[in-house]
Amino acid sequence: MAELDKIKLKDSHLVNGYEFPVAYKVKSEGEQSISTEDVAQLLKNKAEEGFFRNILDKNGAIVLRLGNIDPNVISKYVEAIGYGSKLVPFVQNGSTAERTQITNVLTTANEGPGGIEIYQHNEFSRFKTYPSTLFFACTEYTAKGGETPIVHGAETFEDVKRKNPTFLKRLARRGLLFTQIWAYKSPNRTGWQDYYSFGRTIQPEDTLEQRKKKAGKVCFDHISEDFEWDKDNNLDVKEHTEPYGVLFNSIPTFYGDIRDKKNSYGKTTEISYDDNEEPISHEDLDLILQSSLDTEYNHNWVPGDLAIINNYQVSHGRKPWRDGERKIIVSMWDTPNKRDFSRYPPEA
Repeated sequence: MAELDKIKLKDSHLVNGYEFPVAYKVKSEGEQSISTEDVAQLLKNKAEEGFFRNILDKNGAIVLRLGNIDPNVISKYVEAIGYGSKLVPFVQNGSTAERTQITNVLTTANEGPGGIEIYQHNEFSRFKTYPSTLFFACTEYTAKGGETPIVHGAETFEDVKRKNPTFLKRLARRGLLFTQIWAYKSPNRTGWQDYYSFGRTIQPEDTLEQRKKKAGKVCFDHISEDFEWDKDNNLDVKEHTEPYGVLFNSIPTFYGDIRDKKNSYGKTTEISYDDNEEPISHEDLDLILQSSLDTEYNHNWVPGDLAIINNYQVSHGRKPWRDGERKIIVSMWDTPNKRDFSRYPPEA
């Protein structure tokens, strides 16, 4: 019989009294070998018991050292946990990262150049729709560097609050506005017509106006209702984040993109307050970026690792890498009928 055996990860630490991240490996009772079907059934049983949901609520992230690098097997593991936890697959729209479909529930993670650091972000947090749970799996890892840093939002929140409480109060009351542009055409499959951006329903025979209409509906339904087409047929989007009293955003990654002029996520033109579009000072944006760097846990991948994170509590990124291979695949899931955040200040 297969069981989960708790292990300790180097550099894991306590956040609000809970280990971050917590980690397990699969072990067998006795001398029997463990089949992939045994592991999938174990994960399904644990999920139905609420094991993963409870850990993600308390710890924010869990690493399972499962030892299998076959994407088809990993899909079975992910589905066992996802469906067993009463989650549903999340449909990606508005992506600014190159993606390739691997299985029905797995895609590649960001396929951008390995030399670029990707700073912290809660996946799709600036959009109208976003996943609650993310799965990351490692299928090959011989590179130097390329760790996946994750940050517990509670740590960043407390660090920023200690250094500049006025900024957090201002941000919570005034809201957050990202302004981004998706190109008409892109060499790296991140233009608005591309599948994972706004192009899921676009057909090859569609006219430009038909393409715009279809992409506009995706934008309105899932990304933002505030968008327009410029004279060059690029899609300009203003992404409004409601003023909720939680640190659920993508400031570090998109501010880092602006600051370092990487343009790896499309053209993010400004990060502003949402009430009057006043640009947030670079001093305040630097504070959040640096705080996220100071509080990150860097996961050193072992092929066969499956990491699961609570997207509300925990952000993620990618360290630069070189020499060798680094293959990380991702699966995004959501909670049906999930509860909205409480507004700040609470509405009467």
